[in-house]
Amino acid sequence: MARDEDDQPILTDRTADFSGMSINELEDYISLLKAEIGKVETILQQKRQAEVAANSIFKS
Repeated sequence: MARDEDDQPILTDRTADFSGMSINELEDYISLLKAEIGKVETILQQKRQAEVAANSIFKS
């Protein structure tokens, strides 16, 4: 669930037109994608920790 604008995914269903992008624009796009991957990895880690905690409570 998104809490602010930074949590909004940068990915969309439409395909980017890379042919019209400059080298700098492509490098910037890669940086944005890497940042997005980092956000998703953080959320995934939090969800896994929550799952482990919940499982430890209900397995008692």
